[in-house]
Amino acid sequence: MSEIRYRLAKPSDAKEIANVHWHVRDRYNEGIALALGKKYIEAYYRIVLNDPWEVVVCAVNLEDRIVGFTSTSMDAKKRFNNIRNHRIKLAFAAMKSLIIHPSLIKQVWLRYKSLGDAKSSVKFVNTEGARGGYWCWLKSDDSLKSFEMSNVKNNILKELGVKELFFEVDKFNKAVYKFHLKVNKAEPIEEITLPDGRERVLMRKKL
Repeated sequence: MSEIRYRLAKPSDAKEIANVHWHVRDRYNEGIALALGKKYIEAYYRIVLNDPWEVVVCAVNLEDRIVGFTSTSMDAKKRFNNIRNHRIKLAFAAMKSLIIHPSLIKQVWLRYKSLGDAKSSVKFVNTEGARGGYWCWLKSDDSLKSFEMSNVKNNILKELGVKELFFEVDKFNKAVYKFHLKVNKAEPIEEITLPDGRERVLMRKKL
């Protein structure tokens, strides 16, 4: 097994973290972020990593290269407001993908409308409390360490006073869903069907 260290991510890590996220395609390519392209993902993390309410833990190998990361917003509403405030920057970053695949425009609009809008007819994610974001690991590296990285992040959140963590898992991602049920001891709180037909489970873990 390779030696891995963990640390909090900083804004200058945005490009490297985006690269790890982009390589999730090595295993599956579902999700709006991947559909909007690598430039969009990098722009997204430049915003996230400058948000004081975000906790992003990254795993670094002996070559000082980031091989995995896990992100959480301590306040989902603040994250959504931050995304709204940077909507123009994100739209420009996604422009090429939107031009090539105009069907994405409707998907993006529905997600944007649902951010923090309790009256939205479509729900994608948990919208209150501390919310887990992406949890990614390069396929070529020791993936067992990704569980350790997640525990490091959870311990940090607990020390910061977070008592419950909300997140979402798509049911097609069977291994991750099973992990959260059996190992992570998280509980399903709601099942929803996304506009593209994916079945998603909203979950809660007590820290």
